[in-house]
Amino acid sequence: MTIEMCQRCVGSHACDNEVVEECLPVPFFGDISHPLLKVVTVGLNPALNEYYHDGVPKTRNQRLAMLADYKMNARAALRDTDLADVKARRERYFNASDRNWHPYFEKMESVVNRVNPAWSYVRGTAAHLDLVACATKDRWSELAPETKAHLVENCREHFLASLSSLPNGTILLCDGPRVMIQLQNPPLRLEQEPAELINIGREPGRGDTGWIGKLFFDDKEFPVRAWSSQVSQLSAVWRFDLAFWLSETFPQTA
Repeated sequence: MTIEMCQRCVGSHACDNEVVEECLPVPFFGDISHPLLKVVTVGLNPALNEYYHDGVPKTRNQRLAMLADYKMNARAALRDTDLADVKARRERYFNASDRNWHPYFEKMESVVNRVNPAWSYVRGTAAHLDLVACATKDRWSELAPETKAHLVENCREHFLASLSSLPNGTILLCDGPRVMIQLQNPPLRLEQEPAELINIGREPGRGDTGWIGKLFFDDKEFPVRAWSSQVSQLSAVWRFDLAFWLSETFPQTA
């Protein structure tokens, strides 16, 4: 089943009825088939405010695809032409001149581009994957642990499909520990080095941790970098520290 038509979590008691069916799934932002793609950031799931503002759907050109755009009441009813439009819209996410990015991507771009000026969502050298393709009614941090587990498990097939589509050698930048944990589960195989301290917090024992590794999936190998605090939670100074640490882990010619 194509992911846009997936209803595995819709109305699911196990998923606490969190998935918003009207908001169509987004397995990735940007074009993961772009010939210049070098790096992919990996996060949790699309934010609901990619679609809504103060509980009201944004205008079509300011948001991701919704069922109403295609005059449908259920994902399973989407036509091939609808699916093609949905895919095209998410691939153009970073290049639509009349739409602002979500603040999350503004912060992530500032990190990625500082690591290597050639890496950019706009240029197509960077794209973004999420563990879960559907937006939820509540923020990820507010979901019950068992709800998160069900969402991730139900979307695992789609996440692996996106991962398998990446070119061999694509660098994966994992935003937060949850992503790192998921990369350790079969059929994925992750080899990682001991954790490194990225910076030191104001309080004793506090600071961000980074990991370096390699992910093996099918016949492909992906360099991996991961860190302990999500970019959206980091101050500008700490994002600078993260970018500096990342840049030090790559050859200058990366």
